[in-house]
Amino acid sequence: MLRSTRPFPLAAAALCLAGLLFCLWVFFTGGRQLCLTDGCSLFQDFSLAGISLWQAGSVLFVVLLILALLRLSRAAFLLAALALAADVLLLIIMVFTAPCVNCLIVGALIALSFLAFRRDSVPFRAPRSALATLWLVLFIVNFGGVLRDLAEPWSPMPEAGQTSVQVYFSPSCPACRTLLSQADTLTDARWYPVPEDTRDIWLIASMSEYLRQGAHLREAVEKAQQSVPPLPDFNEDVSLRLGLLRPDMLLLQVRLWRNHAHVLAAGSDRLPFVEFMGLPSFLTAPRKSAPKLSAPAEVPQNTIPELPGLGVAGFCDGESEEPCEDGAMPSATGNLIDTSGMIPEGTTLSSSSEQ
Repeated sequence: MLRSTRPFPLAAAALCLAGLLFCLWVFFTGGRQLCLTDGCSLFQDFSLAGISLWQAGSVLFVVLLILALLRLSRAAFLLAALALAADVLLLIIMVFTAPCVNCLIVGALIALSFLAFRRDSVPFRAPRSALATLWLVLFIVNFGGVLRDLAEPWSPMPEAGQTSVQVYFSPSCPACRTLLSQADTLTDARWYPVPEDTRDIWLIASMSEYLRQGAHLREAVEKAQQSVPPLPDFNEDVSLRLGLLRPDMLLLQVRLWRNHAHVLAAGSDRLPFVEFMGLPSFLTAPRKSAPKLSAPAEVPQNTIPELPGLGVAGFCDGESEEPCEDGAMPSATGNLIDTSGMIPEGTTLSSSSEQ
C-alpha cells in the first residue's frame, strides 16, 4: 500500500476542527455567552438563501478538515482563500453596522487556517499575503469597535438596576438645571454627566463625592456649585488647572469623554439629551377628551405633558433635519411603523427646545 509523501497539515487540521466545533456551538446554543455587542444579535439569525452563517461555517470547516485529512493542502488553501475573501466582505459590513464577537472568532479561525494551509502548500512564495493583510486591517478596526461598544457610558450614581430613561446633562447648563429640579420625580432615570468646560469637570468630581456620601442628585449638584469657585475666579486659579493632571482626574476625564461620545454618536449636539428605553410612561397616561368645537377656530393642544429642555421630540421621516411644523405625517413606507393610532383625533403634538 502506497502512502502519501506529503506532510500531514496537523496545525491546519486542528484549526479546522476548532472552527467546526465553534460554529456548531453557536448554531445550537446561540453563543450568547460571548455575545458582548449588539452585532452578535444582529448576525445570529442572519441567513442567505435560507442558510445561516453558522451552517455555512460548519460546512466550510468540515470540507477543510476532510481535505486536510487527505493531505490535499493545495485545494484546502484555495478554499480557505475564498472563505477568507468572503469574511473580508463580512468585516466590511460589520464596520458600517456593528461588530460581532462570534463572527470575529470564526473569522480568526478561517484566517489562521488560510495561513496554515498556505505555509504547507506554497512554501516558496512571499511571506506576506495581501488578502491576509487586508483581513487583518479590517479585523483590527472591528475589534476596536468591540472595545468601543464595551465602554459603556459612566454615571456617578449608585447602581439601581435597569432603567428606562437615560439623561445626559451638564451641571452648568440652565436647561439641564431645570430638568435636575425634577430629578426626584424621575425615579426611573439614570443620569450621565457631560462637561461643557473645564469648570464642569471639577463640578462633576465634587458632585460625585457628594453622591458617594449619600446626597441626592439635585443636592449634590447644588453643593458642588458652592464648593467650586465661580467664573472668572476659576480661570485665575492655576492649581485647579494643574489638578486635572492627577490620576483620578485623568480617569474622570476619560469617563466623561465616553459620555460625550455617546451623545455625539446618537446624533445630538445639545444638552440635556434624553434617551427612552421603550415607551415613555407619560404617553400611556389617560388623556383628557378634547372639547367639541363649533368652528375650526383653534385646534386644542394635546394634554401630553412637555418635559423642559428636551429639544425636538421627533422628525417626520427620520431624514429631515427640521421637525414637522404642521404635524402632518407622511405615508408609511418600507419598515416604518404607523403610530397614527396613538394620537387622538383632533389633537396635535407640539415640541419645544430650550437653548
